[in-house]
Amino acid sequence: MPDGQPGYATFYVEKPDVNAELDAVKSGEADIALGDITVSAQRSKTVDFTDITLPSGLQIMVAQGQQGTATALWTAITDSTVIVLLGFMLVAVVVASVVIWLLERGSNPEFAGKASDGVAEGTWWATVTMLTVGYGDRVPRTRGGRSFSILWMVFGMLIVAAVTATFTANLTVSRLNTPISSVDDLRDHSVVTVKDSVAAEALQARHINAQQVATTGEMVAAVRSGKVEAAVFDSPVLARAVHESSGNLALAGPPFTHSFDAFAVGPGSHLRTEVNGALLELLEDGSYDQIYRSWFAG
Repeated sequence: MPDGQPGYATFYVEKPDVNAELDAVKSGEADIALGDITVSAQRSKTVDFTDITLPSGLQIMVAQGQQGTATALWTAITDSTVIVLLGFMLVAVVVASVVIWLLERGSNPEFAGKASDGVAEGTWWATVTMLTVGYGDRVPRTRGGRSFSILWMVFGMLIVAAVTATFTANLTVSRLNTPISSVDDLRDHSVVTVKDSVAAEALQARHINAQQVATTGEMVAAVRSGKVEAAVFDSPVLARAVHESSGNLALAGPPFTHSFDAFAVGPGSHLRTEVNGALLELLEDGSYDQIYRSWFAG
């Protein structure tokens, strides 16, 4: 309990992990366990929990801006929208080459000859015209050919602009963001979590390989340094790390499991009632929201 509360003095004892905290409460070494303690049916068999202190659940944390140039370029090129636009551009070039050959073959020797040669020349003309780098070595001479050329130049500018804009947007997003947005994406990326944690068990159950470290500090450092691409752990811990990261860490999507954190006390302890009363007072006077924002928001 806080210093200054009548009848209480506070002494803090650090433990290496949650299980050690719960063992200290069960053995009577400690009166109450504080921290990222997830309420579970199994744990409730040996300790009592106070009212909920935080919504929790497993979440993913990533580093922003870690994707390399080559990876970002490949991601932008292989985007489905870019591929569709490039395919449409290819089909349009083929159609334009056939049309210009049909319009010019009787009056223009540059497009004369057999169909394969004429369409090949038309393909060259359609490509350089669409890309606005026309060399002038293939010039339509008929009225129909020139009219079609005007339409083709306008269409070409539009389709090239669409491809360029989409590719540029994808490249920017790929450089700034991460390709990880859900737990299913983790299978193709390096992941870290804390050893013997709920997160480690959840990843193993989903057959996702993850490096396991001893502490949350090591986990956060591994992501920040780029040694791994993502961390999976309880959302309050990751939210706090992001809050302190100066913008180079981010949460990737909402929690993919849902649970709640609380304080743990010994079975039948009178502290449970007193702590619950204190929590209600914090909620009612706005102190809880103020504390939450200072730790996790902004």
